[in-house]
Amino acid sequence: MNEPLTTAGTTAGGAGRPVDVAPDPVVRVDDLSISYAAGRREVPVVRGVSFDVAAGRALGLVGESGSGKSTVARTLLAHLRRGSRVVSGSVRVAGDDVFALDERARRALRGGTAALVAQNAGQALTPSMRVGRQLREALESHGLPGGDDRVLELVRHVRLPDPETIVRRYPHQLSGGQQQRVAIAMAIAARPKLLVLDEPTTALDVVTQSAVLELIRDLAVELGMAIVLVSHDLGVVSTMADEIAVMREGRVVEHAPTASLFADPQHEYTRELLASIPRVHADASAPRSVHDTATSRGVQHETRREADDAPAGGAAQEPGTAPGTALGEVVTDVTAPRSVHGTATSRGVQHETRRDDPAAPAAPATGPVVTASDLVVRYGRGLPAAVDGVSFSIGRRETLAVVGESGSGKSTLATALAGLIPAESGRFAFHGADGVESDLTRPVAGRTATLRRSIQLIFQNADTSLNPRRTVGAAIARPLKLFTGESSPERVAELLVEVGLPPEFASRLPAQLSGGQRQRVGIARALAAGPELIIADEITTALDVRVQAGVLDLLAGLRDEKGLSCLFISHDLAVVRGVADRVAVMTGGRIVEVGPTERVFQGPNHPYTRTLLDATLDPGTTELPDVGDARPRWRDADGWDDHGGGHHVKRWEAM
Repeated sequence: MNEPLTTAGTTAGGAGRPVDVAPDPVVRVDDLSISYAAGRREVPVVRGVSFDVAAGRALGLVGESGSGKSTVARTLLAHLRRGSRVVSGSVRVAGDDVFALDERARRALRGGTAALVAQNAGQALTPSMRVGRQLREALESHGLPGGDDRVLELVRHVRLPDPETIVRRYPHQLSGGQQQRVAIAMAIAARPKLLVLDEPTTALDVVTQSAVLELIRDLAVELGMAIVLVSHDLGVVSTMADEIAVMREGRVVEHAPTASLFADPQHEYTRELLASIPRVHADASAPRSVHDTATSRGVQHETRREADDAPAGGAAQEPGTAPGTALGEVVTDVTAPRSVHGTATSRGVQHETRRDDPAAPAAPATGPVVTASDLVVRYGRGLPAAVDGVSFSIGRRETLAVVGESGSGKSTLATALAGLIPAESGRFAFHGADGVESDLTRPVAGRTATLRRSIQLIFQNADTSLNPRRTVGAAIARPLKLFTGESSPERVAELLVEVGLPPEFASRLPAQLSGGQRQRVGIARALAAGPELIIADEITTALDVRVQAGVLDLLAGLRDEKGLSCLFISHDLAVVRGVADRVAVMTGGRIVEVGPTERVFQGPNHPYTRTLLDATLDPGTTELPDVGDARPRWRDADGWDDHGGGHHVKRWEAM
């Protein structure tokens, strides 16, 4: 294990500022080891971790799920999960041993000396309490004045627009980025010395993410806070952290200044981690394939870990893919593999021709599986349309990715396709392999059993989409029984094997699986119906890079093997570049650009697409992009520009 670096030199891109002499650290973790009880034995989860963080400096903790990074970060607030104990070592914050504090002193620590910004601000905020009242409570709980002026000052501090209106709103009336800013305002209310950020931007689109990260960085400098950042997004970490500690199986395997770690990683695991990361600004000519080695080796490796290392009744870790496997374009014909560039381009041309003449007949065997023309979806009468005049198609065995910021309409589009919200107007049709055309404007209750079976949804959060009291086998057996009439244990076992999980997982509860394994169960549940189209809505958002690569590779392999089509919703452009045949870019409920993946990423682009691409943080980036106030400097004009090969961009004019 590399020795922790405690010097406080200047590092580009981090939260730190130039200092001449290293001050006393705000955080000092010394030889920390933690274990938790699993039956009659103890399972180590943190092993001999040491590091310091000085005021105005930022340390990034990275590693795959189960590496112990979140466990370490939360000890800084004297928090341990039930059944855990500190075996050895110490954790000091502002000079105090946090586990030697009495209950009153621990309350003063949490939110006073140290504050946490959690991954999901929507869940961290009280839904029945107005924002202003929650900010007032955060101030008063630490003996600070909670008057209206101080509350409004906090709102302005985190750069929220129209503070007087924001404080009167409930959390559900705010966007994801606004909710995260409120959570940050609550965290800094008592001007803490330490800010712990646990995946703070996971659920945010790239433009909002850049704005939130810029805010955090500026606050750290202004308030002189030490920052500990936990994230699986190495683009975020490289931009924010002065130093990075890479964790694996509870140990720090490498600890180095950010620039040094990305330029010359020393540990084999660090090199594997960096190699598995998809990148937006990668060389398009570099050969990439998700089918080379990852599927077979990833599944085999994961199963072996289950057999050898998983604690009884505990959450198993999922390595995901083989070391060094890169995400790439998927082939579209199992019998004749082809480059995605040629396949997607020809599809794109067919797609645009059909859009110009929506009534043109298409043979079900070769035509699109879904067509939409001038589709309008809104959540209530008098409200603006969430999807406004959208036209698109999805080909057979094609993955169409829809990208855009929060509120762009991409998830609403997926929800309407699934029948969970009816379309208001427009043409929306499903073309089955049996030659039958079905109306998708109807809600799911009005759809035939065949249509419901043909379109299945994989949810974003596998934790909440699986019943915690039902076994994995029961979760898969239910759609089997509903759509096929039989739900034998043998068929459940077959589906588990298809998604790379051993059959004995059927008897486990969701809490006994890792995040990646739960997402694989969600995929198995969708496959149980025997669908023709899969809707994947932000399915890798909460997964670390290696687990994410394994899940995406699995999805691509199943698509080719079973001839599935896929609507892939994501705000992660690097992931989209690796898995999609075509990309549609949405903003304000409308599609502004559509085309084969590489043509969209290479340009020319709509100015909104360019903003998304510029705001994306590739690993090794040390400077945050300048997204300004993120307000558009363009407006729609009539018509589309055809850039060839199925690449179409909505016309626009500068404002």
